[in-house]
Amino acid sequence: MKRTWKQYSTLELLANIEQCMPAIWQIMWSKENQREKAIEEAIQHLKTLENELKDKRFFGGETIGLVDIAANFIGFWLGAVQEASGMELVNKERFPVLCRWIDEYVNCSVVKQNLPPKR
Repeated sequence: MKRTWKQYSTLELLANIEQCMPAIWQIMWSKENQREKAIEEAIQHLKTLENELKDKRFFGGETIGLVDIAANFIGFWLGAVQEASGMELVNKERFPVLCRWIDEYVNCSVVKQNLPPKR
């Protein structure tokens, strides 16, 4: 059976998230000549996540699951990282579905009550 980009297993999505985080850190801390490669890598990982979400509220459907929790860095911390660094990697124009997920994720009551407050 041929697999397409639409058919990601939980383990593949977790691996994608795990690879995305170092690429994002590389964007912030690498030298200019290495930054472009890190940006491209991060965008590819984020596109994979965006494509997997499609019209779902969360990665597993209507409720938060393991992949959503693993993507907490993107859902909660990436905004702070972007703000602190002045970098804008994820925005509504580039990643509308991922931005919708971020909003759903951080405003979900079970997540909201367990995240540190933003100041």
